[in-house]
Amino acid sequence: MEIPSKKARTDPPQEDPVISFSTKDYNGLQVPHDDVLVIRLIIANFDVGKILVDTGSSVNVWHLETLEEMKLGEGGLGPAEYSIYGFSGVSVQVSGKIDLPITFRTYPLEKTIMATFSVVDIPFTYNAIIGRPALWDVEAVVSTPHLKMKFPTLTRTGEVCGQQMIARQCYVSSLKGSNAPAENFTIGSEDPRERARTVRGEPI
Repeated sequence: MEIPSKKARTDPPQEDPVISFSTKDYNGLQVPHDDVLVIRLIIANFDVGKILVDTGSSVNVWHLETLEEMKLGEGGLGPAEYSIYGFSGVSVQVSGKIDLPITFRTYPLEKTIMATFSVVDIPFTYNAIIGRPALWDVEAVVSTPHLKMKFPTLTRTGEVCGQQMIARQCYVSSLKGSNAPAENFTIGSEDPRERARTVRGEPI
C-alpha cells in the first residue's frame, strides 16, 4: 500500500472571516449620534489623522497642502484632466493624481493597499477623503452607527475605529464659514470614469 507523502496532502481552504457588528462596537461612543466616520491611517509611512470615510465618493481625495507638508509631491503629480463635484454641485478642478500606500490597522491586524488619490488645491476640513475605490480594495465594511470599519485579513477581522470628537471638531470648523465650499465638496464627488455629473439635492 502506498502512503501519500506530506507534500501531496492539501489543507482545506480557509473560509473568509465573517464581518459583523454588535452592541460591543458601541463601546466608547456617545450615542445617539449622527457623526461622520473620521479615522487615522498610515499613508506613505505617515500617521495621518482627520481622514473622512465617504462611501458616497467615487474617488479618493487628497489635500495639496497636506501633500506638500509631507513632501510627497516633489516628484510631480500625474495628469488628471477632470473635475470632481460636491453635494451642492460645486465643481473643483483636480490638480493631479498620486498613488500612495495606505495601511488600515488596529495593532496587530493590518492591511496595506495602493490607492490613487485625486489631489485638490482648496481648503477643506479634512486631510484626505477615503472613497469607494480604497474601500473596495481593502474589502471594508463600514458601519456609520458604530463609527467603525472592518476588513478581512489572512487570519482574523481587522478594524479601524472612528474618532468621534475629531469628527465633531471638523463639523464645527466647517460651520464657521471659511471651509463651507469645500465642506459641500467633500460629501460626494463625480466618478471621472463616467464623465457624467450626477444631480443631487443640497443639504439643509
